[in-house]
Amino acid sequence: MQNWATICGHREAGDIGCARRRSPFVNALIERIYASVAPEISIDLGTANTPVHVRGHGVRFVEPTMVAIDTDTGEILTVGEGAKQMLGRTPRKIAVIRPMRNGVISNYRYTEALINQLLERAMRKRPLVPPRVIVGVPGSASDVEKKAVREAAMGAGAGRVYFVPQAMASAVGAGLPVLEPQASMIVDIGGGTTEIAVISIGGMVSAQSLKLGGDFLDEAIVSHLRSTRGFLIGERTAEALKIALGYYGRPAGRPPRKVVGQDVRHLRPGTLEVREEDVGAAMAEPLGQIVDVVRSVLEQTPPELVRDLAENGMVLAGGGAAITGLAETLQLVTGMPVRQADQPMLCVALGAAEILRDRKMFAALYPAPQSVIGRWWRSLRFGMRESSSFSSR
Repeated sequence: MQNWATICGHREAGDIGCARRRSPFVNALIERIYASVAPEISIDLGTANTPVHVRGHGVRFVEPTMVAIDTDTGEILTVGEGAKQMLGRTPRKIAVIRPMRNGVISNYRYTEALINQLLERAMRKRPLVPPRVIVGVPGSASDVEKKAVREAAMGAGAGRVYFVPQAMASAVGAGLPVLEPQASMIVDIGGGTTEIAVISIGGMVSAQSLKLGGDFLDEAIVSHLRSTRGFLIGERTAEALKIALGYYGRPAGRPPRKVVGQDVRHLRPGTLEVREEDVGAAMAEPLGQIVDVVRSVLEQTPPELVRDLAENGMVLAGGGAAITGLAETLQLVTGMPVRQADQPMLCVALGAAEILRDRKMFAALYPAPQSVIGRWWRSLRFGMRESSSFSSR
């Protein structure tokens, strides 16, 4: 039985002969009908975590972007939370892989396996009509990476696959008026990348994608404690320290935390009391880079839009939005109001879902699939008006 991708031949799902032979009007009409009945799934393909939103159910789950494999056979053992639980505790024949690194696919096979599993879990049972799937990707994502994600989603049963820059989806998810003729600014600090954009009338006026995020901060904490305190900790411990003691600018006066790790001088297990200043010092340089890029994006923004931003401010999203002192520092450096989104870690998934749901927004961001019927209907109405005016004479 042919699937909807075969029947409709949408450019994002792979055009084939039968679709190319049909008129653009018929293709657009089928597209409109399909969009009205198909389930909708939105995925924020993150380096650290991948939230999945299903229309009518909200954010159904958030899974770590990890895959556990058997190194002897290459067999995939588990993905998501099951793989994260194995991190740092596996025997030699089992490895926990992060298929996404710094917002880039580092292993295509395991990324495809992860997406396949997530879509199967999101759909639970195979729907009568294959779903429309929209994936939030970094602004730096290549065509090759998008093709791999598309093929994985199509292999899992998707009927359409659309891509949206994470900055745009995050802005929509944060409730910013992206279609209005005024400037909105989003700074989304994810696990692998930081997406910064100024948006107006449905387009990104100035934007940068920085390959630096929460994972880089974790690595910086590990490296700093090893070099300054002679103590080695794991990734999960570093992440916990970042959340508990991380800051930028001025320390908040939080008490130290005791962690378990390895004393590298004596090569034996031990404990260490980590101070807030230890974590802040480790995070200062990478967070400073983010602040510099925010400044750079503002410098590339037209003065009229900067005037809007001086009033509307910027919104912080992603896991890094909650870092103590970051909003205050950005406000001091830019002179703009800065606020945190209501659900910072879910902004991309929620925004992507809203783009699929809202026909006006979808038509503005993806004009090609909707334009044929619109042009035909406008020309028909124009013809009716002309006919009416002639007959009145």
